[in-house]
Amino acid sequence: MTRPDPSRRAVASPSADGGLDPHRIAEVIVTTPSGGRRGSGYRVTDTAVLTAAHVVDGAGEVKVRFDADRPGQWIVPATVAWTDSEADVAVLTVVPPQDAPAAAPASFGRITEDHHAVIAVHAAGFPLWKQRRRPDGGRFRELHQTDGTVAALSNLRTGTLEITVAPAGADPDPQASPWAGMSGAAVWAGTRIVGVVAEHHRWEGSGRLTAARIDHALRPADAPYRAELAQLLGIDDPAALPEAGAEPAGSAPVVPRQRHDDTREAARPAPRVIGLPVAHGIELFKNRTRELDTIGRHLADPAVRMVTVTGRRGMGKSALAAKVMDLLDRGEWPGHAQAPPPAGLVNLSTRTSGISLERLYFDCAQLLGPDRLGRLRDVWAAPLPVRDKLDELFAAMGDRLYVILMDNFEDLLHDDGRVQDEELSVFLDCLFRARSTPRLLVTTQVPVRLAPELRRFVAQVDLSEGLRPAESAALLRELDRDGGLGIAELSDEELLRAAVRVHGVPRALELLVGAMADDALDLPSLQDVLENYAQRRDVVAGLAQDRYRRLDPGSRAVLGVLAALRTPVSRETVATIVGGLDPALDVPPILSHLVRVHLLSVDRPSRTFALHPMDADLAYGEMPAHGAMGRRAVERRIADWYANLAPPRSAWRSVDDVQPYRRQFDHLVRAGDVDDAAMVLSGISEWMVWHGSVLGALSMHLTVDGRIGDDRARLAHVGAFGHARLTAGPMEHAVALFTEAADLAQRLGDRRALQNALFGLGDAHRQLGRLDASVEPLARAADLAHQLGDTEHEVHAILSLSLTHSYLREGEKALAQADRLSALGRASGDLLTEARAGNARTVALLTLGRWEETIASGDLTIRAYRAAGIPEGINNALNAQGLALLGLERTAEAVTMLEEALDEASRTENPRAEGVCLCNLAWAYWCDGRYERAAESAERASVSLRIAGAEEATAAQALADAARSLPDRTTAAAALTRAAEALGGNVEVVDRAWLLTHARRLRDA
Repeated sequence: MTRPDPSRRAVASPSADGGLDPHRIAEVIVTTPSGGRRGSGYRVTDTAVLTAAHVVDGAGEVKVRFDADRPGQWIVPATVAWTDSEADVAVLTVVPPQDAPAAAPASFGRITEDHHAVIAVHAAGFPLWKQRRRPDGGRFRELHQTDGTVAALSNLRTGTLEITVAPAGADPDPQASPWAGMSGAAVWAGTRIVGVVAEHHRWEGSGRLTAARIDHALRPADAPYRAELAQLLGIDDPAALPEAGAEPAGSAPVVPRQRHDDTREAARPAPRVIGLPVAHGIELFKNRTRELDTIGRHLADPAVRMVTVTGRRGMGKSALAAKVMDLLDRGEWPGHAQAPPPAGLVNLSTRTSGISLERLYFDCAQLLGPDRLGRLRDVWAAPLPVRDKLDELFAAMGDRLYVILMDNFEDLLHDDGRVQDEELSVFLDCLFRARSTPRLLVTTQVPVRLAPELRRFVAQVDLSEGLRPAESAALLRELDRDGGLGIAELSDEELLRAAVRVHGVPRALELLVGAMADDALDLPSLQDVLENYAQRRDVVAGLAQDRYRRLDPGSRAVLGVLAALRTPVSRETVATIVGGLDPALDVPPILSHLVRVHLLSVDRPSRTFALHPMDADLAYGEMPAHGAMGRRAVERRIADWYANLAPPRSAWRSVDDVQPYRRQFDHLVRAGDVDDAAMVLSGISEWMVWHGSVLGALSMHLTVDGRIGDDRARLAHVGAFGHARLTAGPMEHAVALFTEAADLAQRLGDRRALQNALFGLGDAHRQLGRLDASVEPLARAADLAHQLGDTEHEVHAILSLSLTHSYLREGEKALAQADRLSALGRASGDLLTEARAGNARTVALLTLGRWEETIASGDLTIRAYRAAGIPEGINNALNAQGLALLGLERTAEAVTMLEEALDEASRTENPRAEGVCLCNLAWAYWCDGRYERAAESAERASVSLRIAGAEEATAAQALADAARSLPDRTTAAAALTRAAEALGGNVEVVDRAWLLTHARRLRDA
């Protein structure tokens, strides 16, 4: 047994019982011929470090670090003194520095194998999911202590320990376990080490770890090899290891069965709670058991960052979410899921406390106690970027579970589900990027729109159906608890009939009872109310009509305008719109009355009025179709108001600037003026497409497609629709639309529309790989634009013509068109034209194989696009630079560049651009030897390219097949050859010659 050096200062363990000492936890840093890896360990004697065998397997160099980034840190080389790959246990020897604290031998024990027991255990190490970012951008792994249990009779066949722990806080890399790096951590039962963390099997979930048993590693104890292990560990008698759980009480506790009653266990600390519940009467909540179970399961899953509860108004979203928070507050997990109780809860609502970044930050900070609150206040006050402040907050929250409820989140969303507030968008972005964050529970009528790559972190629970009949009947009884309305006396059958008639919608049930309570004159029964509205299939609407019809004509007119607006507006806005319909109406007192009778909500900070969406639907349905205050007249008036509000095209800078036109379009469609709506859409569609809102443009075109009567409106629609399809695909549909547009334009003699259609037709053919069919219409489009003095469209056509020449491998002709663009840019002083000229030049240089010039030109192009404030071609320039770097065999740089290109393409919602970047990125991963990533990226590329109707989709799938086939070289070579043959002439995709070269290498190897 190795003894400590008496000349070194001895330091007692900080644990009073001689257990785990944080100063002896080791970070094991291994260098191998193929790269590096990290693991964990524990200094069991003065010179011996216990770890797992696979951590140091094949090591060329091993170092161990103690007290990482803390006072007293020390790091020294280590030698592998003993290892057994079958047992997965290893011991390293070190020579500590003179000022390192001495380490007395650790105590070892064993877990019983002959009777049932559940033993509390703990371990500390450096898992991947605890990776953090330093202020300088560097990465490090924070120490993580995990507490769990071992079921003694589990894993008897493999002779290992099954440890149940709190699930990993994140899963940052699908190619690696979130627990990677925890291997080698000593597993403690009370004051004794019983094993080392060895494996994590993904299929068992992130809350199960497998550990090697020390007692098994020592068998047979009399073998010389095992005796050497015992000596290194400081174990005098390997055959007499004490049983964990047999020590006196308090040393290694056996976990008791937990009670599952309504009382909180005294040993379990209550979570801190910030904010009041977002619904009344939570103690009466007794339904939605399936949804409660689903929400609980998602909140317990560490891979899920946000759970959204969606549904129309009145479905009980807030009550359901409030019940979840109430259960968590009482120490119960919703449904059947099992997870550690949360350390804190935050209740926020747009209707009460409000939701903002500042409130989120400080409410979370309050959960952490006064010491951390003071520190975080200083961070908030410091002149730091918002992301850095949030990093500090999330780091302070650590790996403990916190749940934040954000109720009525639809108030903070645009119509398409995008978050309106930029700071809240940053909060969500940081939430999805950080490795350890709180979990969000969100209620919203409008689904939150997120980038595709973030959807896997979000679980949606949709309340699309009302309560079950029995639950509805119970709610009706509770709404008449004092029996004053006679509902409580009704039979179950009568209540069930009423519930079915209103489809079990909780808000409808409340309105049903409200209609009875409000009629103090006729005193109708529940059956009377139902019979009065039996003529309507939607009884919910019938109930609302009764209250609506009690208003005077002026109030109904104002309510109708607000129902048609469908968005909070100021008093002045309502007065302007109503004044154009009936100047005699005095709007302010009418609004005041509607607020008093609770038919309108008011937001005092913004001084805006709104009708709840459900009530808006009901009031809108009650409006007459025609007449001075009918639906058509109101919609037309609102459309005119938005038209007057809209800025001129010269002032457009972002998609938000065209929002008034989008609302004008919506209201014209509702008014039935489809031809006028199509003309409005044609004026903004291309702008939306070029600025990343292609899906929004497509949705609007599909709304009016097939409903337009006027030929000129049809021409405007078809041309703009074609350009949206040109970006989003499928490309064949774009060709059909542009062909129709060209025929219409020639018949109507509209040269501008003809130029636009010819350009689109040529560009569609180019993207489909029909290069010969592309040149003529593009050249005609450029000449027509020049004749018309339309510089903007001339630039578009020349850019596409230059790219076509590049795809035809006519690099010099492509450069000539790029020079033509540069001349136009210099003449006009337009930054965007200069950026497009750079785009054309970069691709032309790529065609000519002038790699270094391609990279330099790409840099200039990206700067020009950013200066112009328009991102349309940034991903193209980055993609070209990535290919040039591959041509120079600078693979690592190429990967980084192409990953950035993919990010840019994703922002523009362009599936073809995403597919091209993914295909090239897949090849870069291949060249870097990362074949699994190559296969994954190539498969994603195939999907995106197939959506766009691009010919490279087949090639991308063949590339994925090649990567999946390895290490079968023959099959992989054949698949690579298929990929090369399927590639078209697109110079912006990997060169087929590169694929063929690698295929030959595989066959010849």
